Amino acid sequence: MKNVFFTIFLIFYSFCSLAQNYPLTEHQQNINPNLIYSENNFTLQKPFTGIENKTVDSLIFTQTTSKYKNWFLRKIFDENLFVKQDDKFIVILNPLLDFRLNYQNNTRGYHNTRGAIVSGKLDSKIYFNSCFTESQAIFPENIKKYFDEFGVIPGYGRIKPLSRSGEFDFGAAYGNIAVKACKFLDISLGYDKLFIGDGYRSLILSDFSAPMMYAKTAFNFEKFQINNIFTKAINPNFNNVLQHENPVSLNSRYPAKYVSFNTLTYKPTKAWQISLIEALVLSQNIDEWNYPAYILLPFVRTTFINYKKQLTNNFVGVNTTWQNKKIGIIYSQIFIDKISKSDLIASLQIGYKNFDFLKVKNLFFQIEYNRVPREMYLHANNDLHYGHYNQAIAHPAGAGFNEILAIADYKFKRLEVLTKSVFLKYATINSEYNQQNIFDYSLLYNVDANTFTKNPMLISDVQIIYNLNNSYRLQIFAGISNRADLTTKNSTNFIQCGLRTALRINYDDF
Repeated sequence: MKNVFFTIFLIFYSFCSLAQNYPLTEHQQNINPNLIYSENNFTLQKPFTGIENKTVDSLIFTQTTSKYKNWFLRKIFDENLFVKQDDKFIVILNPLLDFRLNYQNNTRGYHNTRGAIVSGKLDSKIYFNSCFTESQAIFPENIKKYFDEFGVIPGYGRIKPLSRSGEFDFGAAYGNIAVKACKFLDISLGYDKLFIGDGYRSLILSDFSAPMMYAKTAFNFEKFQINNIFTKAINPNFNNVLQHENPVSLNSRYPAKYVSFNTLTYKPTKAWQISLIEALVLSQNIDEWNYPAYILLPFVRTTFINYKKQLTNNFVGVNTTWQNKKIGIIYSQIFIDKISKSDLIASLQIGYKNFDFLKVKNLFFQIEYNRVPREMYLHANNDLHYGHYNQAIAHPAGAGFNEILAIADYKFKRLEVLTKSVFLKYATINSEYNQQNIFDYSLLYNVDANTFTKNPMLISDVQIIYNLNNSYRLQIFAGISNRADLTTKNSTNFIQCGLRTALRINYDDF
């Protein structure tokens, strides 16, 4: 009777909240997050490489056994495509594909992605992975509008429009190598998307924007973990979206900046994880910039570096997580931009998730609230804005919004039903998106606040999925997404179906 009740509940929820992406990939990889939390691991930063601990190593590299004797059936339904290993070495190769047809506003579209991903390790001391894809696609209307305004497709860097309206050609490549230098020190170099936090969104660093170059060090000592991530981002005004009267030359359209993240995590008990976080944006393009010694001192530098001159854009924050097998996981983020005697500019996240919700096996549920003020992430010098390739480094919606989202997912053997609803209310100026809030400082102080229009949106999705192969998450799926403007009462449906390897998230729910 209980199972019947929850089946009815899921069907009802699905039709009430008509997904376009697959948000349960634990941020860019095929790892069951339930096992990560249950084994008392540090969970603040993703993606994992395998170097972190034996639990993660096992989840990434343990091979699935198949009941099929036929090679073709084993590779389709159970095993990785290619595995070469001995006692100290393993290499895994899998396809990356996304073949889907879509339909919106009497227009047929498609998504055609081909690629490969390879990962491996040597003697549990050197870990690596690399992937590349080549794609052509016709995107839904909201993504086309995003391209018209910002010159990029969310999640990607340079992209080429094709002859047909809304048709694009684009590629992507990711990779990293991680080395266990000693028992306490891990070092990683790569070009990928990164994520800080325990939620579906991150208000600090998310995997929404294009990949970026990074160097990462992790110090592990019993209940403490210290991480530094140093990244290179493209900034600002990629493709001159701010329409400067004297646009820069072709080769100087892509100036770089640097973003450094420091995190100090403490696990006093298996249930609690508390992290202090610092982010610092700096650029050599600033005339008065130099390299003071205290830039190397985590957290101390945030206190002193802007004492006299605004040469960096700096932030501090706290991420907390509490978990209980029966109750679930409660998490939160507070990310502070500025503190003064009269004001506090900070973003806030609080959320809850459970992998066996209401004691129903394989019923995942997550609810999350995010609030980011319009003043967040800005800097008087636009060279220091908190973005990359005209995309937000943190939340996809940029700044100046309130959001509540809910995700429910139920798995029965290989069949899966996934539903998601996002209510997003933000302020913008003559635009469907409000990311310009973090690109142009003048919008905050040179524009009348009454000029901003409040836009409440409801984005709701459902997908029916059949998991062909869980080793590299090969899926057949069909889904419908609805995007509704609650002010104008206008709404659009986007229907799609296809075959994919669901290993990466590309967000369009903002």
